[in-house]
Amino acid sequence: MMRTNNRLLATFAMIAFATACSHQQDLRKPSTQDNFGVQMARMNLWREALFRFQRAVEINPADAMAHNNLAVAFEANGDFDKARKEYLEALKLDRSNQYIQKNYSRFVEFLSRNRKRQQKEVKAASTEPATTASTTPAQTSAAVPPVVDASSAQPPVTTTAPPTPTPETPPPPQPKPPGGGR
Repeated sequence: MMRTNNRLLATFAMIAFATACSHQQDLRKPSTQDNFGVQMARMNLWREALFRFQRAVEINPADAMAHNNLAVAFEANGDFDKARKEYLEALKLDRSNQYIQKNYSRFVEFLSRNRKRQQKEVKAASTEPATTASTTPAQTSAAVPPVVDASSAQPPVTTTAPPTPTPETPPPPQPKPPGGGR
């Protein structure tokens, strides 16, 4: 009787374990990495989003939206050179994608405005007396590009970065959802 109960309990435990494991997502799929990256971006966890989008690109280097989302994450992390490279790669892979086009044009506009602002700050600092030139320049807050989730039909959610040197062009780009909506 006790053996039967133990076998029954062991069988039930194995079934429960197998069921729990079947709900795990396959991290080898680029869409899984992209979707997780989108969730992290929505929570302003841009370093984790960056990691996930990098993984998606590694798994499927021909996915234009993965490159676009990676560019958005690089932008949010302040790495504008890498963001530009990824935007250009995304455009090379899918030149007709409106999300990528908008994101890239906003990115270029942001860089242009940022350079002009920096030039004004340098001019102002050089004309001010030495006592005020040592103060730190004001930090600006820019909108971070939205990342679109393929599993929802809703428009992208835009998040705002804290007032630190932030990536992005105003208004924020609209990355396309991973794995869908092409």
